[in-house]
Amino acid sequence: MVTSVAKRGSARDSEAMRARILEAVGRMIVRDGLASIGVNALAREAGCDKVLIYRYFRDLDGVYAAYAAQSDFWWSVEELTRGIDPSRLTAAEAMKTLLRRHAQALRARPVTLAVLAAEMTNRTRLVVALEAVRERRALELAAWIGERFALPASRDVAAVAMLLGVAVNYLAVRARTIRVMSGVGVRTDADWERILAAVGSVIDGVFRQA
Repeated sequence: MVTSVAKRGSARDSEAMRARILEAVGRMIVRDGLASIGVNALAREAGCDKVLIYRYFRDLDGVYAAYAAQSDFWWSVEELTRGIDPSRLTAAEAMKTLLRRHAQALRARPVTLAVLAAEMTNRTRLVVALEAVRERRALELAAWIGERFALPASRDVAAVAMLLGVAVNYLAVRARTIRVMSGVGVRTDADWERILAAVGSVIDGVFRQA
């Protein structure tokens, strides 16, 4: 019994340390940028010996993979689709809801915004790992939509969704440092209601003309 309790305690300690190391990754990205991540710097930030990083993750690539796999870096399909009923919504209404939730998910994730801001000029292994997660979840979402909604064959809905999603990404990133773009606010919740209303108009137009 003592051995069993000790093993459970050890497992909890290991999970707690793993979580501490991964939390340190997020803090470093927001505060110091993507290039700041290294084994020694990460160990100092997490307040642990670097041996533990190798023990739990094998190497820095293992840290990157574990961090990228966390559901709180990028939205999950379940997060975006929760409560969407294909029998009650049209495809256009569902897409508007998904893009609204995409925007909300990004704006609530400072680490994600920091990565998106830096990824074009800082092609670290962490960026590549995070991109892989992002692409996989985008494909999972596209499959979810395709299985539940009849999309117009005369419109490249996937490309439209990509363009609108990327526009949301860009504006969410820029809102970290500016308040207005081309005369349109990008910082406040009211600003985003205006932006998402415009996104909705674009979606309505695509489906209306199909």
